[in-house]
Amino acid sequence: MTFDIGRVMTATFTVISRHPIVFLGLSLLIAGMPYGLMQFFALNPDGLAALFLDEMFADIESYWLTFAFAGTGMFIVYFTLTILLQAMLIVATIRDMRNQHVDIGLCFAEAMKRFLPLIGLAILSLLGIILGLFLFIVPGVILFLMWMVAAPVMVVENRGIMDSLKRSAELASGSKGMMFLLMIIFMIASGMLSGMAEGLGFFNSIASVFVTIIAETAIAAVQAAGVAALYVELRTVKEGPFTDTLSDIFA
Repeated sequence: MTFDIGRVMTATFTVISRHPIVFLGLSLLIAGMPYGLMQFFALNPDGLAALFLDEMFADIESYWLTFAFAGTGMFIVYFTLTILLQAMLIVATIRDMRNQHVDIGLCFAEAMKRFLPLIGLAILSLLGIILGLFLFIVPGVILFLMWMVAAPVMVVENRGIMDSLKRSAELASGSKGMMFLLMIIFMIASGMLSGMAEGLGFFNSIASVFVTIIAETAIAAVQAAGVAALYVELRTVKEGPFTDTLSDIFA
């Protein structure tokens, strides 16, 4: 059996269409709305919030220091919420593929069981990929492809951080070319959506914010469901159908 991009994409959009409240609802709250707010303030730098901050911090040094701390705190919160979102949607995707019941409460409970290890996995893999990108870019891309399904490996197979990275590399072996093509397709599609929102900012800020919310919601949902579908595809290609194994994962 060979890797099939069409099969991955079909599985991704099918599971989202069957559970729009779970996938799009969670993505809207965690990804779409925050991005929309950032877009709004970026397009309206002289708005009420900026004026309020200017009055509170007349000293420019104090202003930028506070701004840096606030930005760092927001990034940490967003980073952890994004990991939780991905874990929940991975659980939802796998449960759907097993024809099991999918709801937000179940997905949250399963995701929380692996939440802290997933944070460690995200940090370690991100540092490795960034280091690889500094080394003439190519090593970083290779590491990204090798570790692309490390999160679903951890969630589904309940492995540790290093074992998840190793298992992901094993599953990706022999399929990196098709995975790279799939990554390019996703990047082009998401770039077009994000670019449309940015472009609208020159004409209508409200329309830009609205499109940003829709675009980032869709991107987050597709990314998480796609990674889980990719994991299933890679494992099926390597090991054949494994429905009996999956049936007991989230029983």
